[in-house]
Amino acid sequence: MEANILITNDDGIYSPGLKILYNAVKPLGNPIIIAPETPKSSSGLGITLHKPLRIEEINVNGLRMWSTNGTPSDIIYLAQKVASKIDIAISGVNIGDNTSIQVILSSGTIGAAAQAALIGVPAIAFSAAVSTTGELEAASPFIEPLARTVINYVMRRGMPRGVDVLSINFPSTFSKSTVAKMAEAARFRYEQYLDERVDPRGGKYYWLYGEQRNPKPGTDVYVVNVEKNIAVTPLYLDLNANKCNTHDDLHDLIDAINTAIASWI
Repeated sequence: MEANILITNDDGIYSPGLKILYNAVKPLGNPIIIAPETPKSSSGLGITLHKPLRIEEINVNGLRMWSTNGTPSDIIYLAQKVASKIDIAISGVNIGDNTSIQVILSSGTIGAAAQAALIGVPAIAFSAAVSTTGELEAASPFIEPLARTVINYVMRRGMPRGVDVLSINFPSTFSKSTVAKMAEAARFRYEQYLDERVDPRGGKYYWLYGEQRNPKPGTDVYVVNVEKNIAVTPLYLDLNANKCNTHDDLHDLIDAINTAIASWI
C-alpha cells in the first residue's frame, strides 16, 4: 500500500513550494496537499479553537488539493478527514529561510511539522532563502531532487534517533560548491525594533521590524546566508531544561515556594 504523504505550508494554496514538494514525493507515495486558503506566515503552532474550520477540495493549476481557513497546525488534524492515516508530513517549501530559534518558534511551516511530530508522525520542514515566488520557482530544479532525497531517506530509515523534526534550509543560490551541513539553530537572527507612526486621524500605530545580526559561524543562519550552503537542523521537541534536577538555584526556588505555601496553609 502506498504511503500517504501530507504536504502543507504556511504560504497558502498558490505557493509554488507545494508543487515542488508534490513533484518530489510523487514517485514515493500518495501525495495529499492541504494548505491554508490565505498565507499564514508566523502562525507558529497556533490552532483554531473559537471558530469553525472548513476544508474544500479544489484544483490549482491542475493540482488537486484541499484548501482550509485554518492554520498550518490545524491541517495536521484536518488531514484525518482526507486520509485515514498520514505516514509522513512534509511542510514547505517556504518562501524565506526559517533559521534561528527566534524564527523557528514563530514559523507556521515548522509549526505544522512540529504539530505532526507531537502526534508521532515523522515530519520534515523545507525552506529556502528566497524572497519571491519567481525565485523559488527558479530554484526548483535544485530543490526538488534534494527534497526527494531527504524524504526518501526518512521514509526508508525513519527519523534519526532523538529527532522530532528535520528542518532543511536551502540557500538563495546553488553552485557546484554547494554542500549540505549539519547546523545548530542560532538563538537570534534579527535585532527587533518598534517603529512608531501616526495615522491621518492622529492615532498612533506601530510596525515591528528587524535588522540582521551578524551570524555565528556554524549556525543555520551562517551556513545558509553567508556560506550559501544547505543547513540540516535536527529539532527535538523537549522544552525541559537539560539536567534541571541538578540546578541548585532551581532547588532553592522550589524550597522558597514550599516555604511560602507553608506560611498560608
